[in-house]
Amino acid sequence: MVFKGSTIFQLPTKGRREVNFDQGTCAEQYRNQQHTGEKRDREIKGWVYFSGKPPAAVSSSLPLSAVPHVTVIRPVKGIEPRLYDCLAATFRQTFPVSKLTIFFCVSSRDDPAFPILERLLSEFPAYDARVSVEEEDPNLSGRSGNTNNLGPNPKIRNMSRAYREAKGDIMWIIDCNVWVDLSTVGRLVDLLCGFTPSSGGRKYKFVHQLPLAMDISHSSEEDPQFKELLSVDPQSQTAASTSIPASAYLGGRLEEMFLSTSHAKFYTAIAAVAIAPCTVGKSNMFRRSHLNALTASASYRDPGIDYFSENICEDHLISDLLWKQPVPEEVCLQAAKEGRILGSPVERNPSAIKWSNHGLLSHSLAIQPTSYLPLHAYLARRTRWLRVRKFTVPLATFVEPGTESILCSAYGAFGLTTLPWSNETLGIPRTWTAFLALWMLGVMIWCAVDTWVYGLLQTSGALNANEEVPPWVKRKRRRTWNDWFCAWVGRELFAFPIWLWAVIGGVTVIWRGRRFWVGMDMKVHEIDAQGTESKEDMGIAPSADARTRGFPLRGDAARSSKGRVEK
Repeated sequence: MVFKGSTIFQLPTKGRREVNFDQGTCAEQYRNQQHTGEKRDREIKGWVYFSGKPPAAVSSSLPLSAVPHVTVIRPVKGIEPRLYDCLAATFRQTFPVSKLTIFFCVSSRDDPAFPILERLLSEFPAYDARVSVEEEDPNLSGRSGNTNNLGPNPKIRNMSRAYREAKGDIMWIIDCNVWVDLSTVGRLVDLLCGFTPSSGGRKYKFVHQLPLAMDISHSSEEDPQFKELLSVDPQSQTAASTSIPASAYLGGRLEEMFLSTSHAKFYTAIAAVAIAPCTVGKSNMFRRSHLNALTASASYRDPGIDYFSENICEDHLISDLLWKQPVPEEVCLQAAKEGRILGSPVERNPSAIKWSNHGLLSHSLAIQPTSYLPLHAYLARRTRWLRVRKFTVPLATFVEPGTESILCSAYGAFGLTTLPWSNETLGIPRTWTAFLALWMLGVMIWCAVDTWVYGLLQTSGALNANEEVPPWVKRKRRRTWNDWFCAWVGRELFAFPIWLWAVIGGVTVIWRGRRFWVGMDMKVHEIDAQGTESKEDMGIAPSADARTRGFPLRGDAARSSKGRVEK
């Protein structure tokens, strides 16, 4: 499971964490007024919240001068299923056009997705949108650049220039293969800034969305361009169904099942408990000033996301840093201006601002379409993130098998057939037959709950909110019982072998077509074709000249670039 701790819901404020101003920082004051039963109620309500249509965003209706500016960064790598629909959703948001700056980030102009990005820019000329090319980043190339100015993380290298040239303070980083409903950016801003219909509410350091996969293999809404890459005739649905073996799309079914059941349950449950950060880097929003303030003096890298360029799990590390560190005074003062009309008085007492750590946006999902994802790709993806997590959150990773249906039901059955109390009070015999019966009962209950959660999310009201929703999203996602049950059993059976191989099978991962190994310090080291590493990847820092050369020049070079496609 891709769990990295915990978050907190956009739910009633009772029992949340508050922050008071003290000696230049906002030191966190913890108040836990929720009982176990109330937390369980929040978890169940959280699932129900995703079944309804999202409410209108408050920020979208504010006077234009009071609406915060948002920079959207979408890293792109190759052709993904329904890539155009996912990226076009950025332009169709019900948010003031003048308050959005959009960056599509690619490694080179030779990327297969580049023509789609150019098409989007031409179809939505009213937006401040541009393509940022990593190979043309002045920080990494040219007279004042050096490729070693950033670590090997390909996603950070891809987004670095966009982050440096962002407008405004609010950053929304969303993967290219994610579709969101039209009110998402406004409602994320509402949650981050504490905008409510009645009055100002609690602000958050970091907000995110629940990810959900939809397998659209063999569907009439499949992307013809994506089929062509798979050598499938886009005009022949019959040919697609008969010529491709089940193993070619089984990974997509398992991914859909995983994110719609096991992952969703524990992601929302940990969010309700709110004891540690729990985020997946599909759709995250935070303040650049906050992240920069916490990373400005901690590294020879530029502040912000560049600080994490030597790590592979930058999403978790960013959320973890924002969770653990107090909010600096200058960020509190900046946040006090959010939602205020230009020229109006600003709250100068940051102690009046109530802060929470992380917020999980309700009613809206980060939809990831998958198509013809083979089994080996699913296994590799799960293995990759488990190998990273065994260093970032080792305790949670170690106990993870016990949170799956097979082993957890076995724990319960063993306890009920072993403890004297069960035999004396409940009359449960201490036999293997009783153990097997109780185990099967536990698995059946688990399956029933997963059926309900899956149906709730895959038919969410947010997926049918308005006429702008693409057909592949809007249609009801109920599968036949046999189809669903086979995918559920397969997902459960693969869970422990994947975990075992990831934990004891090594530290090497393949990400974005490149091979890395992950160290115990959570840093990632790229392995070239010969199986060797560069000095930078071996942990040898760049020379002093590389560390100091160009930091002022980077900003100058970035500001001097012009054009919708960065050069």
